[in-house]
Amino acid sequence: MTALTERRKHTRIALKGTAILLSGEHAVRARLVNLGQGGFLASTLVTAPSRLLSRSVDIELRLDAPLSQWNRLEGEILRIGSQNVAVRLEPTPALVRLVDEMTAASRTRERVISVILIDEDAARMTLLAEAFRVVGCNVIEAATSLEAIVRLGESSFEPDVIAVADSIPAATADEMREFVRRHHPHVKLVSITDVIDPAVNIFQLTPEDLRGNLTGAIRRLLGRPRTPSGS
Repeated sequence: MTALTERRKHTRIALKGTAILLSGEHAVRARLVNLGQGGFLASTLVTAPSRLLSRSVDIELRLDAPLSQWNRLEGEILRIGSQNVAVRLEPTPALVRLVDEMTAASRTRERVISVILIDEDAARMTLLAEAFRVVGCNVIEAATSLEAIVRLGESSFEPDVIAVADSIPAATADEMREFVRRHHPHVKLVSITDVIDPAVNIFQLTPEDLRGNLTGAIRRLLGRPRTPSGS
């Protein structure tokens, strides 16, 4: 058993949310990476001051969900990295309840592949959404990039797949694909496009896929590693 395993007695779940660490005049805003009853890891845009290491901090924590509330917690900063911070939490009934609820939700989610489908073409989106559902996916449909970004912000968990269809103008879809690459790098990005570019390292569904065995094409796509290179 490794030292890390020995230290981490509580299961961690990957969640989306915001944590604000408060200590004296310092306020560090961070985004959750994972959370458990024993603490959390969060990413930061700037390195937290080293003087906060081992200090007790007040914490305001909110998960990404429309009805989520701010939770007030107490903890201690265990580790400070250049772009992250690890925090031990003082256990409270509210924290235990929150983690239990999110653990149950996470286990339910892991049994179904979640997809956000972005397509301004209603007929094509209906065809694609039905094919994803036939193979067992949970699909959220968005007609615009803005709608998709709102739905992403409302979810406590990252989707497994974001599928972006070509749009008019084409730059709209290209900008959304770049947004996904930058802000959701661990999501499987699928491009639904008429123009196949073998130089682009991205999953693609083609017009031939839509006219042929679409569910078979989607099954093959979902079975491949998260990135086309397998990295």
